[in-house]
Parts: sequence; C-alpha cells; structure tokens
Amino acid sequence: MKALQVLAGGAWGGGSVVVLSIVKAMIARGDKVWVVALDPETQMHFRNAGAIPVLIPGWKRALSPLDVVPLWHLYRLCRREKFDLVATHTSKGGMLGRLAGRLAGVPNIVHYVHGFGFHQFTPWLMKQVYVAFEKIGAWCEDLMIAVGEEHRQIAIKLGIEKGERIRTILNGIEVDRFLGVDRQAARREFGFSPDEIILGSVGRLATQKGFEYMIDAMPAILAAHPRVRLVLSGEGELETDLRERAETRGVTEHVTFLGFRRDIPALLAAFDVFVHPSLWEGLSISLMEAMVAGCPIVCSRIPGNVEMIRHGETGRFAEPAVPESLSAEVCALLADRSAAADLGIAARREGIARFSVERMVEENIAAYDSVVRRKTPWLLQSPMLERQETFAGGRV
Repeated sequence: MKALQVLAGGAWGGGSVVVLSIVKAMIARGDKVWVVALDPETQMHFRNAGAIPVLIPGWKRALSPLDVVPLWHLYRLCRREKFDLVATHTSKGGMLGRLAGRLAGVPNIVHYVHGFGFHQFTPWLMKQVYVAFEKIGAWCEDLMIAVGEEHRQIAIKLGIEKGERIRTILNGIEVDRFLGVDRQAARREFGFSPDEIILGSVGRLATQKGFEYMIDAMPAILAAHPRVRLVLSGEGELETDLRERAETRGVTEHVTFLGFRRDIPALLAAFDVFVHPSLWEGLSISLMEAMVAGCPIVCSRIPGNVEMIRHGETGRFAEPAVPESLSAEVCALLADRSAAADLGIAARREGIARFSVERMVEENIAAYDSVVRRKTPWLLQSPMLERQETFAGGRV
C-alpha cells in the first residue's frame, strides 16, 4: 500500500505519537508512507521510522482564505504519487486533506477524530460553522475513525457521519516504557527533594490544556500543603502569560516550567499527583501515560477523560475551568495518600488492559485494509455523480 498521513497540526504531541505507531507498523509490513508534518521534531521522528516527511508550503495553524495554497499543494502531491490511501488528522488537516485527496482521485480516504474543533466552550454560531465544515469533509471520506466512543456518538448525533461509516478505535501507547521506572532515582534526577509534593502535568502550554486554572488553584492548595510544587512540562504560546499569572497569584516559587521533555516516563514516576485540567480533549495520550505510570490522577470532567477515568476508582474529576474544584480534588488526594496510591494502582491496571499500542495498531491497520479491499470505487457510490447524471439527462 502507498499511503499519505496528513498529520499537520502543531508541535510534537499525543496525536503524533499515535500516528507514529501506526506508521511504523505500516512500514514494517512493506507499505510506503508519506507524512505531512509541520514541526521539525515531528518530522525527525517520522523520518527515523522510515517514512517520507512532507512540508506543505503556506500551511498555517489557523483557518485562512489562503488555505487554497496548501490545498493546491496537497492536491498536486496526491495526483503525482497516486496514493492508495489518504488518512487525515486534526480539523484543518482533515478538511484540506480529504478535499485534496478526493479531487485528486485518491480511491480510499480515512479521517480521524482526535477531538472536534468545537467543544462545550465554543460559541453556538461558531459551533454550527465547524459542524458544517465537518459534514463537507465527511462527504469526501470512506471511513471516519473516532479515538473515543463519545466522539463517535457526537458525530452521529450532529449528523456529521452515519453510524455505519464511523468506528471507534481507542488510542494506545507503548505500555512497557512506563513500567518499572525507579521513582527515587527519577526524583533525584529532576532535583525534587524528598519532602516536596510534586503536582505535575504534561502538554502544550495552550488554552486547550487549562493550565491557568491550575495556577489559580495553587494558593488554596498551598494553604493546606505548603510543600507542594506544580511542575509543567511542555512548550507553547502561553508560557509568558502563565509565568505572569503565577507571579500575580504569588506562587512563582512553587511553579516550575520544564519546557519540552523526551523523558516522560521518568517524569511521571517522579510525580505525586498527575493533574490534567484540559478544557477539551480527544482521548488524551498524556492522561493514558499517567494511568500506566500509576500516578494518582485529578483531571477535568470532559468528553474523552470520562471515557478513561472512573471517579473515585481510577482517579478524581474536577469541573473544567473551575480552580476551586481543582484545588478541592487535589487536596482530597493529598489528605489520604494511601487512598491516592490505591487510585494509582487501579489506574495502572486499567491502563495496561485497555490502552496497549499493539491493540491500537492492529485495529487501525485492519480498518485501512477493510477500506482498500472494497470493490466499488467511491465515485460510483457518490450522490454527486447521481446529481450530475440527472442534470445531463435533462431531468432537473
């Protein structure tokens, strides 16, 4: 199979990790894979895996009328390489990739929902625009894959895709990387003292991740537990704003910004509590990693997270964008460290059982093969062709 993965997006992160595992398996079985990626770190990972990274000129993260430029380059790439399959990711990558692939005559197109561009905080009118674009994109695909069942149900409920044309394949990670890490050695490596309580999180420093609400929660947490330190691992456009927020809240000495890290298994082992205050997610890789690492978890009660965590059994939920809820749930864990440890053990057990990379890769490859094996070309099934024939026959 000759395939194109339209990853696009921004910096190296959860979605990239998922796609990399799938691409490695494709290459191992003899497929040739091209990957559209904008970030040098992401390109490096795929190049090392044996894929062909592609940088599309004119691609910006935000939607723009100038998107006709990357659309044209994607179309030319698909026409030139004659891919058997195009798989698209992210809202913008999905829109441009599906449209370019279909216009170029690619016979099989799969789109992934890692989380829609709209969410509970999106204004009503803007949400309708996003839904309309998703419906247009869905018309150009053969199969939609949701990384969580909640997002599959959202797509069906909003009429974005029919139930029989969308399936759920849960994300997965390399479980073994997060097992057997020496906690004390990890804490020494990061310079955490034995009596410090480390609240940690991993992710882009962006609005989606909700880190400002965790910083706002710190004064209340410190009032009950003065030895707490919040550690944020990641890069992003909000770093300056978050540092200023920590200063304004008077917690600068208790908030550490580590920047981008590759040693996430060791970092998770060093945390006392993993805090995940996101406002929206697909099926979070960082939350999945924290589960397998055995971290006691406090996360926001949002679609995706509620599919992974059971409150009081494998973690605790805080209300999204509510600092008081975050501080209360964190303090509840810190007040009973034995119960918190039990939550971490249960989370690890469930994470290992549900989120293996082997299961995820096998299901995704099977989905690709099922689409490619179909006998009837998409165009012969298309309502567009039916309308064209009706017009040509003078019946309109």
